[in-house]
Amino acid sequence: MFTSLAHWLGSLGWTVFAWALGALLVLNAASVALLLTRRDRELVQRYTALWLAVNLLLIAIGVGIPAITAVARLTLMGLGAVVPDLGSVTG
Repeated sequence: MFTSLAHWLGSLGWTVFAWALGALLVLNAASVALLLTRRDRELVQRYTALWLAVNLLLIAIGVGIPAITAVARLTLMGLGAVVPDLGSVTG
């Protein structure tokens, strides 16, 4: 039980990191493409705060969720070492 849960947490952390990194790259590539095609300073001034907020949110998700899953995996591994038959307890 601990092994499958730890494996799931590890895969979840890497999946969230990969999706957040991909979204960050797509967002920034689209922003650069839009800026280069329009060349409008008003567009930059209007959407810089939103762009920065979304970038910070994606970075926080891409770093925070894998960190939380890593801590949860370490907790499970430590709990499994202290109480080895915890998975067999029912009720």
